[in-house]
Parts: sequence; C-alpha cells; structure tokens
Amino acid sequence: MAKNPKEDLFAESTMTFGEHLEELRIRLAKALIGVVMGIAIGLFVADWVVERIQDPLKAALTDFYSIKEMEEFKEKGVAIDTESARALIEEEGMTADMMNIELDQLILRLKEASPDQLGVIQYLPYSFVSTDFAPMDSPVETVAPYQPFFAQIQEQSAIADSPGDAVLSYLDEQQQATVMSLASEENSSTMQDALGIMNALANDPTLVDGALKQHLDNVTEAMLDPEASQRVKDSVKQMQVRIENETSDQQKSSLTRRLNRFVLCRIFPEYLRTPRPATIEIPVWKKIDIKVQTLNAHEAFMIWLKAAVIAGFVMASPWVFFQLWSFVAAGLYPHERRYVYIYLPFSTILFLGGACVAFFLVMHPVLDFLFSYNRMMKIDPDPRISEWLGFVLFLPVGFGIAFQLPLVMLMLNRIGILTIEAYLSKWRVAVLVIFVAAMLLTPADPVSMLMLAVPLTALYFLGILLCKWMPRTKNPYEEGYDPD
Repeated sequence: MAKNPKEDLFAESTMTFGEHLEELRIRLAKALIGVVMGIAIGLFVADWVVERIQDPLKAALTDFYSIKEMEEFKEKGVAIDTESARALIEEEGMTADMMNIELDQLILRLKEASPDQLGVIQYLPYSFVSTDFAPMDSPVETVAPYQPFFAQIQEQSAIADSPGDAVLSYLDEQQQATVMSLASEENSSTMQDALGIMNALANDPTLVDGALKQHLDNVTEAMLDPEASQRVKDSVKQMQVRIENETSDQQKSSLTRRLNRFVLCRIFPEYLRTPRPATIEIPVWKKIDIKVQTLNAHEAFMIWLKAAVIAGFVMASPWVFFQLWSFVAAGLYPHERRYVYIYLPFSTILFLGGACVAFFLVMHPVLDFLFSYNRMMKIDPDPRISEWLGFVLFLPVGFGIAFQLPLVMLMLNRIGILTIEAYLSKWRVAVLVIFVAAMLLTPADPVSMLMLAVPLTALYFLGILLCKWMPRTKNPYEEGYDPD
C-alpha cells in the first residue's frame, strides 16, 4: 500500500543527508558539463544567431527608410514615375540618392556600355549656352545678352595681338560677318548664331596653344590676388596634362573643349561667366544598406560571445532540466510526478509560443511604431547592437512568462484558492490586471502592450476552459487517501 502523504517522505530512504547532497553535486556537475558543451557548440553558430537576432531590426529599418524615401520623393517632386519608384523602394528595398551627374560623362559611359544602340549619340560637352553671356549683374533685358560680348570683340579687333583680334583670327569670313552683326544694336542674327560661333571656338583643339595663351598669362599676371592667379595657372596646367595623357580621342576632345571654354571665360571675364560642366540631377538607385552600429572596439566580440552563451544554454537546457528532474523526482509521489509530466510540456509549449509570437509577430510592428516618431521628428535611427540584444531578449522572455497564465489559473483552482465562478465573475478586473501587467512586461509603447494584452485576455478565458476540463478532485493530502 502507498504511504500516507502525511508520513515522512524519506522515512525508508537508504540515503543519508550527506548522500543526498552528493547526489545533488553530481547532478549539478553533469548539468554544468552539458552547459559547457552547449556553449562550445554555440561558438560555431554565434554568427548565425547574431544575424537572426538582427533580422527584425533590419526589416524595420528598411521599412523606415523606404517610407522616408517615398516621402522625400513627394516633397522634392522628382521627375520620375511614381509607380516605378514605389516598386523599387518597397519591393526591391532600394533608395535613391539625388546626384548631379556631368552630362558628357553620362553619355560617354552610355556609349561605352552599349555602342551599337547608343554610339550614335552626338553631344558637345562643355559647350556654351545662352546663360553664359552678359555680365552677371546686368539689369538690361532689352539688349540681347550676347551683344556686349561681341561688341567687345569688335572693339578689340582693331588692336593687333588683342584677345578680340585673336578670337576673330580663328573664325572664317562668314562667322566674322556674324560677329559684326551681333555687335550692333540692330542685328538680324539670333542666339543660335552666337552659340554656333562660340562653340566653334570651343571645339578648336589649337585654341589654347595659339594666340590666346599669352592673353591668359597677361590676365593672370594682372590679377590682384596672387593665390587666385596661381590657381588659374595650375588649373590650366592640370587640364593640359590630362589632355596629353588621355588615350581616348573622344575624352581628349571633351577635355579640350572644357579647357577652351575656361580660357575664353578668363580672357573675357566681364562678359562670360565662369565655366562649369553641364550637369543634370538624376536619382541613382542603390540597395538600402542597413548596418547595426558598435561604438567600442570590444563590443562586437562581446555580442558574439553573448550569442554563443545564449545558444549554448538553449541547446543544453533539455539536459540540464533532465538532471534536475532526476534529482527532484526521487522525492515526489507518483501523482505529483504525473502532474509534472502533464503540466511541464504545456508550460514549455506556452513559453515557446509566447516567445515566437513576440519575436516573429510583435517585434516588427513595435519597431515600426517606435521608428514612426523618428520620421516625425526627422531623426534617423542609429541603433547599437548591444542595446538591441537586451531589447530582443526582454520582449520574448516577457511574452513567454505571461503566456503561463492558463496554467497559473489551473493551479490556483486545483489547490482551492480560486474557483471557476470567481474567474467568471471577476473577468473585468482580470482584464484590467492583464493590461497593467502587459504595460510592465513590455517597452513603453502602446503597440507592444496591446499585442501582449489581447492574447493574454484570450488565454484568460482559455484558462477557465482548462479549469472546467480538468476540475478539482479530492485533496490528496486528506487522511487515508491512497493515490495508487
């Protein structure tokens, strides 16, 4: 016959107190060996664990920058198809940097990339445009903007070895006649005629090495600022060296036109603006590259080590629980062991279920909510991996513990503290307590609180069903009770 539970549990035990302590020591030593072996294995999977831990954060940051990118597109009014941009941003996880690209370089690369389809493109880089004429501060709009420039050429043409005379020497008779017409107040020439003449000069490969060179030297020597004069000379020299070393005829021609334009603007500084390359603003697409930051030299190593320890404990936990259970089970009654066999699997499933809900379902919406304040305040998040590790562990553990609610309710019912009727009559108070507990077990945001409180409310009513399914029986500690 089984013993009365009121009798001494160890009355007939063959082990002394010291032997029990020795058994505990052996079990703990075996558990420790299992933990060490688990950590050793965890060192090989630590990289994978760190990557998995970062996945929710990287996904939330990608969403953050995607939404931010779409908002910036709308604000800037970028000339690009909105739907195509949305597809690149949301589906491909890409972002666009608005960059000023030199048009001649872009065309050159296009022709090199696809000579059959794009090799026929004709473009003169660093050519003159209408806005390059006239003084910068000229308020006169009734006079053609190019007229003062050509009037100066006409006035200087009568002086031998003058810049105006040098410019005319590079032009044919028809172009010279056009220059005279452009210089007059009443002329029949157009802006296209003026641009044609100037771009013809810019395209002449011998312009700089000809008569204009001495004029450039005279201009730079007369400059009041010696440093500015030297910068001009250095710029010309650098461009000439680049032209000499360039092997591509097309690129050499491009650089020559740029240098010619620079020289002409230095000789006629009052009437030609400072040369600048023709650029266009276009979006340059690239993958959103999310990187979690570290601030210390040892921080990455410590995170890797922590990941190995966490993985080791998880892998060794079944062995550790087995050793502890082997020691404890020897002192339990058969009916008590049956309770453990029934409740422990349910408890494990509920804990893992809560942790998975937190990591896979809750983490992303919580981060989206928190990052929305970054967008509102125009602050880009820069998370640290060490701080994120604490957050990513805290939330699943909190959810796992909270999901034990049905088993706690069942235990309180079976030991007679609370009845099913009490659970049903006090459900409103219980829901209030659940929401308060959810607030304490989660970060300070309403999203995570609600996403914990709602499942817990459902688990509360599940606990009531468990109590009805497994009603309280006779107290095993009553006199004469025989569990077998």
